[in-house]
Amino acid sequence: MIQLGDIAKLLLYLVVLLPLTFLMAVAPWGSAWLSVIIVWTYLMYRPRNVLHPNNMVFAFYGLYIVLSSSLNLLLYLIDWDYVLPWGQQVFWETMSLTLLFQAEFTFLVLFFGLYWFCKSPHRSQPLFRESMQVKPAWRNGLTLLSVGLVFLFMQSTAGLNAWITDYSFTYLTKREGHGLLNVIIIALGNVAVFLLGLETFRSRRKWPVVMAALLVMMVLSYIGGVKSRFIFLLIVFLSPWFMTMKLRLRTVFGLGISFFVLLYLGTLIRTEGFYASTPFFVEMLVGYFNAFQLHDWIVTSRDPGFLQTVWQIFVKPLQILGMMSPEASFDISVMLTKEFFPEQWENEHATQQWPLDTELYLNYYGVWLSWLPLTMYAALQGWLYRHAVLRGNLYFMPIFIMEFQRIFSTLRGTLIPWETPIYVAQYLLIYQLCRMAIRHNPTMNSGTLTCGLQPSTRS
Repeated sequence: MIQLGDIAKLLLYLVVLLPLTFLMAVAPWGSAWLSVIIVWTYLMYRPRNVLHPNNMVFAFYGLYIVLSSSLNLLLYLIDWDYVLPWGQQVFWETMSLTLLFQAEFTFLVLFFGLYWFCKSPHRSQPLFRESMQVKPAWRNGLTLLSVGLVFLFMQSTAGLNAWITDYSFTYLTKREGHGLLNVIIIALGNVAVFLLGLETFRSRRKWPVVMAALLVMMVLSYIGGVKSRFIFLLIVFLSPWFMTMKLRLRTVFGLGISFFVLLYLGTLIRTEGFYASTPFFVEMLVGYFNAFQLHDWIVTSRDPGFLQTVWQIFVKPLQILGMMSPEASFDISVMLTKEFFPEQWENEHATQQWPLDTELYLNYYGVWLSWLPLTMYAALQGWLYRHAVLRGNLYFMPIFIMEFQRIFSTLRGTLIPWETPIYVAQYLLIYQLCRMAIRHNPTMNSGTLTCGLQPSTRS
């Protein structure tokens, strides 16, 4: 039932939103006003739980719009001379109004869709009231197996020496043909790290398990690009705490600072120290989060369309079966990288990442029909959130965490990628492994992990 306070809050929100949208349309640097809209929306309807999907939505838009455009504006105001060899590559001051309005529309539809679907219709009743215990044999076995497979992957691709001495080139060019092994490592590694997190949560002597878990996460993330994979595994590890942790602004700032520290360290490793200096790293932040600059090239060079690229989800399976040319594009970013960055694709098979807005622009006429797939996507994420977090279902928890973090990939990709069958297979395996590795133990004392500790009825 809608309460008077909710109506007053909505009116206050709209009183600020509408003038900001007007300024975005008519004032210079419309991206600055779009950034204010994003931050204002998040602050007004900030989730109470750390694992609420809207936190990941805000993280994406906070990096790819708020951070990138704000740094771009700051460097513009101080008349900064770019020091990176390739100079300035992102120009937020020239972004088209079509892009700005579509970005605002996509953000608002997804944000408020998740806000609605993540609400519990009634007081949540946890599935597992008893204390839960991780079986040591499964925890240790999955940990050793996943780490062992990492070294097998390294040896079977380019060799251990190449991964150590020429990491960046090896990571970009030597992994092709070993996708199945990588998929298995990801699934087993996610479960192993989750079990280590549960064990740490219930253990009275936490540091030995924490140190072991950090070592395992470092090994698992090495073949996955280091910075993004390690952050992902860290969230998996901390998810037992995040399940019941209330989100406060100081928590947001703390997580943000931690993210940039890990991003900096991961960037140093992956690029062998190239971005170590402050000017290089600041310019990298502007240029690295360039998805909307890429989308601007699309909206200014072609008209919106209907179902132009959704068929690409079938390309990779047909290529594997030999029924389609190996040169066919199986992903919208692959297709557009071949068009705009042909040398990058030919030399390294590396891709630039266009945002979800590009798929919505080419397949659903942009803002005209994109609300429908976005609403369906929000409904799916809301269902997972209610079951895994609000109801405390530990068997679903690693699956939710993977989908929770895949929101970020979805927002710089497509709603239904060609890997969807792989994700489904991973989720089935993870669910079964969790059922076998986690057991009910009602006799455990109160110091052990209890699932569903007074779950909040608020989203």
